[in-house]
Amino acid sequence: MYKPTYKKRTARMISWVCGSLFTLFSLLYLFVMQADLLATAQHLLSKGQTVYSPLWGTVIITFLLLLLQGVFRRIMVYPLRFHALYYFPSCVVLGLLTSIVPQTGWNVQLSANWIWLTVCIFLYILVTWMALHFPDRKNGKQNAFSFLWVNFLWLALQFCMVNSIANTKDVYHYRLKAERYLVEGQDSLALQVGAKSLQTDRSLTAMRVFALSRENLLGEKLFDFPQYNGSQGLLPSLSDTTYAHDWTKALYKHLGGKPGKNLKDNTRFLELLSQRPSATAAAKDYLLCAYLLDKNLDAFVTVLPRCHEVNDNLPLHYKEALILYNRLHTTPAITYKNSVIETNLNDFLHYGMQYTHATERSNQCRRMYGNTYWWYYYYQKPSE
Repeated sequence: MYKPTYKKRTARMISWVCGSLFTLFSLLYLFVMQADLLATAQHLLSKGQTVYSPLWGTVIITFLLLLLQGVFRRIMVYPLRFHALYYFPSCVVLGLLTSIVPQTGWNVQLSANWIWLTVCIFLYILVTWMALHFPDRKNGKQNAFSFLWVNFLWLALQFCMVNSIANTKDVYHYRLKAERYLVEGQDSLALQVGAKSLQTDRSLTAMRVFALSRENLLGEKLFDFPQYNGSQGLLPSLSDTTYAHDWTKALYKHLGGKPGKNLKDNTRFLELLSQRPSATAAAKDYLLCAYLLDKNLDAFVTVLPRCHEVNDNLPLHYKEALILYNRLHTTPAITYKNSVIETNLNDFLHYGMQYTHATERSNQCRRMYGNTYWWYYYYQKPSE
């Protein structure tokens, strides 16, 4: 016979293991993956009156989820093989809680895939029906591991469900983390967020440009990051007000001016701003980079001498642009020579000639020269 003492001991072990795994998952998930998202939600919902503590928030939410599981255990009675299903309501709540996206007007909205969530709930009901109609065998002593592995499977499926419901978009989380570092003045850390990813959007690009400018690295490392928006990526869209913290005030103070509501062309704004007495040196570098991003080398060489002495102390991308400009013009307005950079440009051009297919040429050159202005000039398409 299946001894009651053995069954109780097995039940306690399964309960402890499942509880420990869920607690560990919740703590890591909330503290490591979703802390910035929850901080943004609390900031918006409280209209900036309260601050989210990642540590305490993680502990409190996890405790409440465990409490919910305990309440559910008093309602349902599952066989040992289905013990992990007690955590289904907690996993649904956890997924919904982290599916929020900020909206304008200090609001947030759930972005969960409701069709997928409905499917998961239907499958849960189906599995529950099976569990209630096919209880554990009462005869014969079963190995505890036979109960454990199936509960591990149920937990894994529920953790996958949480991930599928929640807002786990990489670029969005890059934005949240970079924004937090910007507000804290940790520009070097902001630049490390998603640095190896080719995914970005206009807001994240603008944050990186701002961080580079404050680090005096704008002309040196701008093309270390993907630039899909041209000069429009230098500044955030004025219509985007979904930031947890208004870092844009610090940005426009850094530049010495803010564009009007009807002035949507960043290059034109920077041209007008650079003529004002309030314009900072950073604003002039922004303008130079705007010309580079617009691939307007003629305008770049016209403005460059007003901002910098044309010598080997120029930032790297400015020197790359000058060498390219001299290569493309028989009678350049500025003559600049740098044997090292000229050699690199020749290598870049010859390397690309090895590949006949345009896409392959672009991809291969990006692997070797993706952080140069030359790759951007020849291969980056405005529509990307």
